[in-house]
Amino acid sequence: MFKNSFQKILGSAETKTIEQINKEIDRLVEKLDDKTRAEHKAWKLKVEKDERERKSRIFKVLPKLSTRTQQKLIRIVMTQQNQTLSVGEKERILKHISTSMDNNTKNELARFLTDKDLFSLIY
Repeated sequence: MFKNSFQKILGSAETKTIEQINKEIDRLVEKLDDKTRAEHKAWKLKVEKDERERKSRIFKVLPKLSTRTQQKLIRIVMTQQNQTLSVGEKERILKHISTSMDNNTKNELARFLTDKDLFSLIY
């Protein structure tokens, strides 16, 4: 049952927001055993910590970047943090931003940040 329910959530993820997906997973996990619930809670705390660290890296780097690269990075962050966009919409926008960046901008970002920092959707 859990596996089918989880697959169903993931199968429709593209049309849902991250918040909607997280709520569905949380409801599903609440029905499971204590150990699984504790592991899920620990995983969520780690994800939140990783996100705080990612944001910190981005905000430390921002003043070091050229104006053009700052604009692209701000657009990336604004897209990632937009709670009204579905996962699919975020993927399309981030892909467009990535493919529309010139090499100088890509290289400047790559000096300071990883692709995971720039294009992660888990947050």
